[in-house]
Amino acid sequence: MNELINLEEILQPGGKIYFVGIGGIAMSAVAGMAAKLGFEVAGSDSKELYSPSKEILAEHKINCFLGYKAEQVAEAKANVYVLSAGENENNPEVDYIIKNNLPRVSFAELLYFFSKDSLRVVVAGTHGKSTTTGLLGHLFKNLDNSSFLAGGVLQNYQSNFYLGDGHYFVFEGDEYKAQFDDPSPKFHYYKPDILVLTNLEYDHPDLFPNFESLQSEFRLLIEKMPEDGLIVYNADDAELSKLVHESNISTVSFGIDNEADVKTEQIQFGSDFTTIEVLNKFSKNVATHLMGQTEQYKIQLPGKINVYNALAGIALLRSLGFAQEQIALELLSYLGIKRRFEVVSKKGGITIIDDYAHHPTAVSETLKAAKLKYPDSKIWAVFEPHTFSRTKATINELAASFDQANEVLLSEIYPAREKASTGGITSGDVINAIKEHNTKHKIHNTIRHVADKEQALNILREELKSGDVVIIMAVGAFNRLAYELKEII
Repeated sequence: MNELINLEEILQPGGKIYFVGIGGIAMSAVAGMAAKLGFEVAGSDSKELYSPSKEILAEHKINCFLGYKAEQVAEAKANVYVLSAGENENNPEVDYIIKNNLPRVSFAELLYFFSKDSLRVVVAGTHGKSTTTGLLGHLFKNLDNSSFLAGGVLQNYQSNFYLGDGHYFVFEGDEYKAQFDDPSPKFHYYKPDILVLTNLEYDHPDLFPNFESLQSEFRLLIEKMPEDGLIVYNADDAELSKLVHESNISTVSFGIDNEADVKTEQIQFGSDFTTIEVLNKFSKNVATHLMGQTEQYKIQLPGKINVYNALAGIALLRSLGFAQEQIALELLSYLGIKRRFEVVSKKGGITIIDDYAHHPTAVSETLKAAKLKYPDSKIWAVFEPHTFSRTKATINELAASFDQANEVLLSEIYPAREKASTGGITSGDVINAIKEHNTKHKIHNTIRHVADKEQALNILREELKSGDVVIIMAVGAFNRLAYELKEII
C-alpha cells in the first residue's frame, strides 16, 4: 500500500478508476459498485471473463480489456488504480503503474472508502464466510435496505453485491494479502464496527508459516476494534473464544455444543428444512418476566455448518433489536450462495451438487450435510485439491474428510498461484493418506484417481444410478464439472 494515498483527496465524485485484474468476483463487484456510485470505471484482465463478473461488467457498461498492456494504463489517465492481489510487477500494467508512481490501492481499501459512512459488519473466519456474509446481507437488505458484498453470488438475487441506503454495510473479511507487496490481510483495511467470527483454523500456508502467525492477525483485528464495537463469535470454537476473551469489546456468542448467549436447544434436519430451536438469553419472556426464551427458526440450507451460519445471523440481529418474527421470515427465504451446496440438477433420479469446499473442514462438513439430507443415497465426492501448500499442510485433516462419501474421485492438485515444481506433494500422496486413514478407522469407501475432467465425466456417466448424489468440490480446472455432468446424464 502507498501510505501517501488519500482517496478522499484524489477520488472526487465522477472520477475515474481503473482495475487491474477486474475479472475476479470481488474486483468486478467493487467495480460495479463504483459504476453505480457514479465513477467512470474501466479495467483489464488476462483471460476470458466468466460469470458473475462478465454479467456485472456488461450490466454497468464497464470497458474491460482482455490482456495486459502498459499503454492501456497510460491511456486510462485514471485518478486511482486498483490492483488485484494476484497481480505483480510481471504484469506490464502493474510495472508501468509502479515505475510511474501512479496512485494505487487494493480493492479492500476502495471498499472501505465506499463503506466509510456506514456501520461496517465484517465476517471473518477460515470457512463459512461467504454463506454467512450472504445470509447477513440478505437479512440486512430486507430489514434495513443495507448494502452487502459477498464472496459468492446470492441465489436470491443472482448477484454478489447490493447498494442500499440503510445503516449497515456487510462484507466478507478475507485474511489473504491485500496486494502483491502488501502482506496485510484485507480485513485490516475494513475497520469493522461489528465483527462476526465464524471459526479459526490453519489455512493459507503460502502466506502464514504456522497457525500462530494467522492467529496473530485475528488478534490484531480484534485489538483494532473501536471501544463501542461488537464482536459476534462462535463459542464452540476454542481458538476464537480464547482470542475474544482477551478483549474488552462487547460480545455476543452463539453455539451448539457450549454455553452461549444464543444457543441451540434442538435441531431437526429435514429433507426440505432445518428447524432450529434456540435459547436467546437477551430476549425477555413476557409471561415470566425472566430473561431468556426459546425461539424457533427454519432454514433451507442443510447440515450443522449452516446451523452455525444461521446462529451468527440470529445472534447479531437479535442483539441489535430486530424482531424474532422478522428475522425468522427472512432467514427462511435465504437460498444460499451459488457453489455452496448448490443443487444444479435433479435428473433421472441423480442429484448433482456444486460446492466450493477446499479446506478439509469444509469438505467434511459438506459431506456430512449431504448424508443428513440424503441418508439413503450413495454419495459421490469429486474433489480437486487446491494448491500444493494447503494440501501439504493439511494432508492429515484432508485424509479424514471423506468418511461420509461412498465413492471418491480425486483429481490432480490445482496449483492456482503456485508452481508445480515447488509442490513437494502429489494427488497420489493424498489418495494414500485417505486409504491409510480408512484402514485405520475401518471406513469402507472407494478412492480413485482421475487424471482430468474428461476421465471423471466418463466414470460418472457410466456408473451413476438413480438415487445417487454427486458433490463436485472444486475451485480450479474442475469448477464447471457439475454443469458439464448435468448435460450428459
